[in-house]
Amino acid sequence: MLTLQHWLSFYEKNYVCVGRVIGRFYGEDGLPTPALTQVEATITRGLEANKLELQEKQTFPPCNAEWSSARGSRLWCSQKSSWNGSLALAPGSLKHACYRLTLQFLR
Repeated sequence: MLTLQHWLSFYEKNYVCVGRVIGRFYGEDGLPTPALTQVEATITRGLEANKLELQEKQTFPPCNAEWSSARGSRLWCSQKSSWNGSLALAPGSLKHACYRLTLQFLR
C-alpha cells in the first residue's frame, strides 16, 4: 500500500488532476467510496508503522551480518544495539538457522 501512496504522491506533485475514474474508489458523484477510505486508513497505519520502525532503529541500530563460504556467518552489533557482541556460526548448522529465526522474531 505504501508503494501506491508514493506513486500517488509523485503524480499529485507533478501532474494536474483533471478528474476521477468512477469505480471502486470514486462513485458517480465523484466522492470517495468506503473502499478508498479503507485504503487511506491502511496507508496511514503503514506510515505510522514506518515512523515507529525508524525511531526504533535510531534507538537500537540493527546488527550487521555477513556471510562467506570460507568463514560462514558472522553477526556483530554496535554499542547502541539491543544486543552487543559478535557471533560466528557455521553455515547450514542448526544453531545458525535457529539464531537467524530468533533474530527475525526479535525484530
